[in-house]
Amino acid sequence: MILLAMLGLILALTLPLAFAFRTPKHVQNRREAAMALHRAQLTELQRDLDDARIGETEYKAAKLEVERRLLTADQFTTPVLDGNAKLLLIATIIILPIMAFGLYLPGSTPTMPSEPHAQLMAKQAAETAKLDRFIILLRTHLATVDPASPNASQAQAYLAEALSERAGTITPEALALFQQSLAHAPADASWRPLDVQRIAQAQAAASQ
Repeated sequence: MILLAMLGLILALTLPLAFAFRTPKHVQNRREAAMALHRAQLTELQRDLDDARIGETEYKAAKLEVERRLLTADQFTTPVLDGNAKLLLIATIIILPIMAFGLYLPGSTPTMPSEPHAQLMAKQAAETAKLDRFIILLRTHLATVDPASPNASQAQAYLAEALSERAGTITPEALALFQQSLAHAPADASWRPLDVQRIAQAQAAASQ
């Protein structure tokens, strides 16, 4: 039913193009229009002369100029109509609705099946489990190293980042770990910018 309605809409939208095939009763070309205009000007000049609105000298000068334009207009050529444009219009009226309608036929548009919800949930659960294992490993590692060492500072930064990712926000525990990590991080430590950035984000969020 909807396909028929769409087809009807397409035909209705292209219907105005059919008016281009109407044959006008009379259409003046450029030559005919120009000559008719100049003849009307000559008639108007004669009327002005008869009514004494212009003098004889002005009349002759204006008449000479209009006659010159009349001779120039008589040399205008009329383009030959070979019907090519009409054939192109016919092809457009026929092909356009067919192509537009074909796009909505079943199977004509490539589609990508959406990922099933169960499969998506299983994927998220696997990623969460992987992150949990990483957090456990970092906690175990921190229990065996000097808390003031660069090694511990690096582990604290990574653990704080993992906790923040797990919670979707910088938790109080993650903030404390970032601060501890920054306190013992060497000046050239690769994780030091991460500590500074996350601490600033947490402070900005707390001030709002």
